[in-house]
Amino acid sequence: MSLPPVVAEAIAPLPGGYADLLARTTAALGADPRVTALWLSGSIGRGVADAGSDLDLIVTLGDDDLPGFVAEGSAVWGFLDPVIAHEIPRLPGCFALTTPDGLRVDTILERVADVARTPFRYRMTVFDRRSTPVPVPPADEAERGPDISAMEAVATEFARQLAIFPDAVAAREDWLLGQEAVHNYRILLYQLFVQSNQPLPPMGVKQWSAKLTAAQRDRLASLAVPQAERSPVIDAMGALRDALLTDGRAVLEAAGGTWPAAAVDAGMARWAARGL
Repeated sequence: MSLPPVVAEAIAPLPGGYADLLARTTAALGADPRVTALWLSGSIGRGVADAGSDLDLIVTLGDDDLPGFVAEGSAVWGFLDPVIAHEIPRLPGCFALTTPDGLRVDTILERVADVARTPFRYRMTVFDRRSTPVPVPPADEAERGPDISAMEAVATEFARQLAIFPDAVAAREDWLLGQEAVHNYRILLYQLFVQSNQPLPPMGVKQWSAKLTAAQRDRLASLAVPQAERSPVIDAMGALRDALLTDGRAVLEAAGGTWPAAAVDAGMARWAARGL
């Protein structure tokens, strides 16, 4: 079973080897009578695949065939000879696979009856043998906007960590832990930025920078990752603290959230008590 030209074109930006991998997968699944359709999802399904993308597959099975397919586990994918077959949590029979060449394939299973209400709406057809195809619902482009409660939780976590750093890191002079504290602060600022940009199209975790504006990328890039020494760690933590107090607070309040001022003041008091 050859790949449709539109599919071959869609996977062209991926590293070498993926076209052959998909062709082998298409042949193997196409020969399995339980499989009624095969789709590409992820960045390929959204039309934004690049050299960092992997192969995200949706396998549509006959309504009565899913349990048997799941029961076979990773053996279903034996034709790929995976060196890693990690079952995706809470999705029985779905795997994150790595081939001997280091290529990555993520698999999602669904029944024919699931297609009409699937949450995986960005997809491209590789083959579809359903006799009466029910269309995939259109992608939900509703203006969801930022999750204010999630942003407020991030800001509160910043305040909590703000109070920890002076005693757990500076007083103990644990500068290796200080490096991790800097990393955590960067993640908190990143989370506030990403949430402030909602709605965004569905993107995986590896689409890290694509979720940010150019100004946000520059701001995070400007914040140093320090050596595990006193002055670099304290300077880096101070810079990130100030970024969260200004940029982080600004995006939260612009979204309509409430900054946890009293909790942040409590954390700042610990910094002052340690002379930081």
